[in-house]
Amino acid sequence: MAHKNLDRSDIHQAFFESSEIAAIIADPDGTILHANRQFLKLSKYGKGDIQKKKWPELVVGGDLTTTKEHQEFTGPNGPGTAQSTNFKLALKDGSVRDVLIIRNGLKGAGYTAVSFIDITEYVRAGKRISLSEEKYRSLIESTEDSVYMMDRDCRYLFVNRQAVRRLGVDESDIIGRRYADFHNADDAFDFAGHVEKIFEWNTSLSYEHKSDNGKRCTLRTLSPIPDPKTGETKYVAVISKDITELKKTEEKLKYLSLHDPLTNLYNRAYFEEEMHRLDNSRFELVGLIMCDVDGLKLINDTLGHERGDELLMRASQIIRRSFRENDVVARVGGDEFAVLLPNTPRSKVEEICARIKSSIADYNRKNRNLPLGISIGFSIRSSPGQGMTELYREADNNMYKEKLFGSQQFRGVIVKNLLATIEDIGITTQHSARRLKKLVTALGNAVGLPEKRMKDLVLLAQFHDIGNIGVHHRTLLKEGSLTQEELLEMRKHCDIGHRIAQSSANLTHISEYILKHHEWWNGAGYPLGLSGEDIPLESRIMAIADAYEAMTAGRPHRKAISRKKALQELKECAGRQFDPELVATFVKIVS
Repeated sequence: MAHKNLDRSDIHQAFFESSEIAAIIADPDGTILHANRQFLKLSKYGKGDIQKKKWPELVVGGDLTTTKEHQEFTGPNGPGTAQSTNFKLALKDGSVRDVLIIRNGLKGAGYTAVSFIDITEYVRAGKRISLSEEKYRSLIESTEDSVYMMDRDCRYLFVNRQAVRRLGVDESDIIGRRYADFHNADDAFDFAGHVEKIFEWNTSLSYEHKSDNGKRCTLRTLSPIPDPKTGETKYVAVISKDITELKKTEEKLKYLSLHDPLTNLYNRAYFEEEMHRLDNSRFELVGLIMCDVDGLKLINDTLGHERGDELLMRASQIIRRSFRENDVVARVGGDEFAVLLPNTPRSKVEEICARIKSSIADYNRKNRNLPLGISIGFSIRSSPGQGMTELYREADNNMYKEKLFGSQQFRGVIVKNLLATIEDIGITTQHSARRLKKLVTALGNAVGLPEKRMKDLVLLAQFHDIGNIGVHHRTLLKEGSLTQEELLEMRKHCDIGHRIAQSSANLTHISEYILKHHEWWNGAGYPLGLSGEDIPLESRIMAIADAYEAMTAGRPHRKAISRKKALQELKECAGRQFDPELVATFVKIVS
């Protein structure tokens, strides 16, 4: 699964939308393109109402549209050049608010960012707002960012409560002291260099700063505060936003964009990038190995996708351990893995393939319940003239040749292991299986089944309930009556068994009998609701023998009863659940 990286524009957009300061982004002629939630709240406009309006039209007063001050303020301004002026903002409901408008050109975009700070209460009180004045504190104390002001020697002239908290000392112990008094030498040297750029360039700049051994990351924005008389930079205002969590998210998304989330190996996108790089690299000799997990669909269909994912993770671990740390090992499909081996000769590639197979054999000796099979193919590029896409196709074809040879055999191993697992759980016993085999053999012979169908019937007796592997153990082993939900879950075993049988060449021909051995003579059975002779004869024979064996041997949810009672129950169910003629024959045989 590929994920898009979180780039710088995503971070800036997040800041823009979540800012506590009303702001818009406008094109060169003043048309509003984006407005954040604080601006909509301040102006009382809806998002649909405000877009395409020109922001100067929202400012009250003929002086704004005619004066030289307005023309200079709304005219072009270069990237990073901030301008601020007090105006009155016309709200949608007809009221007016005094605002401090700060306008800043966006670097390389041709657009303008305009911030609106509501200063109505201060104007009413006859107070002017300035970053260099203490009275501005009330506007910035509510922010979660650290805000402070420095002189050219990096002395603190103003700090907000967040800056005080992060420095961990009283405000009275900060003002007048240098930045270096609270930070290490490398940090102080770096910060002083950025401050000096502000005085030299007279423009704002931003940079990321890491602290606490790289555990914490902040985005620092430094802006010039001009001397009202000379216009030259007199102080530097700093806003420091903690972006640690954003950086973690960015790194996580970057990792996920290159890695498979299940196995933590590289994903197909990264693998294809590396193939493209090798197409143009100095390496003439390149090995490529393809691996495919055998029987994954069978595991998913019978044991569930959780067990299938577990099998994939175990396969990925075995494959990864067989290679060097810097080799590119990737999951390139649902059940496919690929490995790039630059500058690796054929002998070494063959050795690695043998190592993988040996590791699989070791694993299977210890994990009978979840066996693993991997088909492997490889190819070698011995000259740069051969493209990596062609090399991949060759390795893939070689892998499928091996898969065609061994996959069917491995699915047979999985089926046998599934059957053994059912016995290990204690659902059935070998003794019970032998008795069931005798019962179906006797009934099959009595109705004159030919030899080939008799062999199928014996095989059916062995595998008819293999679908129980997909039913939860607590349902299979529950004592007492089953709930309606548990009965529905139990009935899934016919369909699951059918799918297992279809995946194995040795059982395909009896898969239909497995599917239908719980159909009823009167059509009230499951899963298809068949009736009468539409139910295969082998399935009807199996239903009678299986019911008799279950009644006389007992099951976790039902105690064993005598042979006489079991035969009587079969007779009572004849013509309803069971074929009446087969029941009559079976009763004679057993009696």
